[in-house]
Amino acid sequence: MGEQRPRQRKFAPRSRQGCLTCRARRKRCDGQRPLCANCDRLNVKCQWQSQRSVVPDASDSAAPPSNALGPLRASPDPWELFTVGGVAETEHLLSYYVKAYVPSVSVATTASSFYTSLYIPMAAQSKGVFDAIMALSSAQLARRTANTDRAQHLFALSSKHQAKCHSFIGDRISTTSQPLNDAYQVISVILLLIGLEALNGAKDIKWISQTECVRRMLNTLYREQGHTESWELECIRRHFTYHDVMLAVMAGVTGHRAKTPSQRDAPQLRNPVPSLTIDPLMGLSSYLCSWITHIQYVTSPNPAFPHISEAAFHAIEREIKDWTYESPMSYPDMDIAVALDLVALAESFRMAGLIHLYRKSESHKALVPRCASRAMEFVARIPPGSPADSSLLYPIFLAGAELNSKAEISRCSERLTAIQARNRYENVGNVHKILQEVWKSVLNGEPKRDWEDILRERGWSISLS
Repeated sequence: MGEQRPRQRKFAPRSRQGCLTCRARRKRCDGQRPLCANCDRLNVKCQWQSQRSVVPDASDSAAPPSNALGPLRASPDPWELFTVGGVAETEHLLSYYVKAYVPSVSVATTASSFYTSLYIPMAAQSKGVFDAIMALSSAQLARRTANTDRAQHLFALSSKHQAKCHSFIGDRISTTSQPLNDAYQVISVILLLIGLEALNGAKDIKWISQTECVRRMLNTLYREQGHTESWELECIRRHFTYHDVMLAVMAGVTGHRAKTPSQRDAPQLRNPVPSLTIDPLMGLSSYLCSWITHIQYVTSPNPAFPHISEAAFHAIEREIKDWTYESPMSYPDMDIAVALDLVALAESFRMAGLIHLYRKSESHKALVPRCASRAMEFVARIPPGSPADSSLLYPIFLAGAELNSKAEISRCSERLTAIQARNRYENVGNVHKILQEVWKSVLNGEPKRDWEDILRERGWSISLS
């Protein structure tokens, strides 16, 4: 036999002269300006790097440096430009979604963000996706206006669009949760509605049922020929994976564990090839999160096959510990401060994943406090107000519930308060309430209460999205 050659992955050559959108997606670009063929086909914004000036323009000589601080002004109420009803209202909410909502939930602004590159073009063709965007935008905007009448109008508007989303889904889905048509659109609407449930601070299992519904539909799509290489499906899969991580956290509380999946039909087992794609929700951690979702399958209290479960446990532990990622500084036009925050976020997710795993093993529980302290160290490296704040709830909750130091508890509580003030998500307040119950017993010198017990007593199932 001849010498066996190592298997090589095939990647599309990266275009150094193409548009930023194709470079972010690692696709070959034909270089056509102002709209290349790829962006034209996908109906996404074709972004090009701005030309640099070697000699400064004289007209700019009097301009202050970009980092100079001007006089502070109060932020205008977003309602000031708002016209109730009609086209103007729609345009305002769409603009708010792109300019305010998406940045508030994204750990980094990239051309490949599915919130804009996929869902906005899809909304132009799908009434359901359009209504989901309207529901999200108006729900968050309602929390950012001080006027009670305006807030009530926006909340009512959000509920109206949410009802339209449910009608859209009902017309396109079977009783077995399989899409009859428009599968991509139906899944996208449900994923956006899961985000709306987190924004509204839902405490029931509705968002879990929605996540399970998406899982079943994705399983069907992955069994069909021709879907596995779709960029659109890859975006949807990553969006699902983020919410599936949060479902895995609540699996022990609600008992909603998905059946043990197989490689053939489980989207969460189709781990993405490690790449430089920066996910708007998971940052660098897409590959890691796909392994964290496996925890719900190996932590059953009475596994049918203990030896298999133990082997799977150690496999997940090894993947989480050994996981590596490329430096985000390789990403086009990446700011160094954002890159450092993404690295800290990724490491906090790693520690949270280990906490999540070790809590389910009596022989590993002693490792949890150290992982919690390490997770909070990485969280502390991310300055308050950073875009990475938007995805810190998962590590903060799992690590915060294991803290024993009054100083660490105080810092964690202050950080949660700051995050809620920034993103206005109601689920952050719910997380804070549960942690305060845990901390009360610690600060009073009593045996620490487990957060899962507290959630069961209250009948809550909260998303950490």
